[in-house]
Amino acid sequence: MKRETKTRPRVLLINRALVLNGHGKILLIKRSKSDRFEPEKWEFPGGKLEKGQDISNALEREVLEEAGIVVLPINRVSFWDSKILVDGPYSGLPYINLVGVAKKIAGRVRLSEEHEDFAWVKKEEGLNYDLTEVTRKALLVLREKI
Repeated sequence: MKRETKTRPRVLLINRALVLNGHGKILLIKRSKSDRFEPEKWEFPGGKLEKGQDISNALEREVLEEAGIVVLPINRVSFWDSKILVDGPYSGLPYINLVGVAKKIAGRVRLSEEHEDFAWVKKEEGLNYDLTEVTRKALLVLREKI
């Protein structure tokens, strides 16, 4: 059994949220220009699960860490996407993105140091931003459902 667990790949699991503000707008945050992964691209708030973290409240935790707001999940997984990373420190690992939908219930946006700007936009306007690949895919699918 020990040998089998050593051959299983590690997985990079990302949990993001399409956050609704109650006024028909969604939250986009802009990655900093110094970020090594997709700098200056716009995305939904979220991040990767670290060792020992549970996915059961990852959506709320990640939005709070990245954007400083409290959200109530409407649907924890509304869209998913995966690929194998081909370069960088996680090269060769499965990269899985889970995107849920949540409603903002408290707080004002306060960005983490990984981000430099934010915007509340109508879902139709969101596609005009320079989005990360997974954010664009998720928005194209979810805009009809929200």
